[in-house]
Amino acid sequence: MATIRVSLNDPRQSRPHPHLIAKDAAGKTIDLNRTTSRVAARWILRVWPALDWNRAHIFDLATAALTRSDLAAARRR
Repeated sequence: MATIRVSLNDPRQSRPHPHLIAKDAAGKTIDLNRTTSRVAARWILRVWPALDWNRAHIFDLATAALTRSDLAAARRR
């Protein structure tokens, strides 16, 4: 299951800024260039604008399901 983790808490920025981490089916991080990661993060943020983006969300690429990361972690246990 390939996933994208999106939030507005980029650790390299002092203000809210789109942040994305992509992982492949094996759970390894996929390196994306800055432009690709920003475009993907902004797309997801715009599709679900009403969510609390201060908390990270996981977007599953296979099912197009979006889940808050703390809820996704609880389901995997």
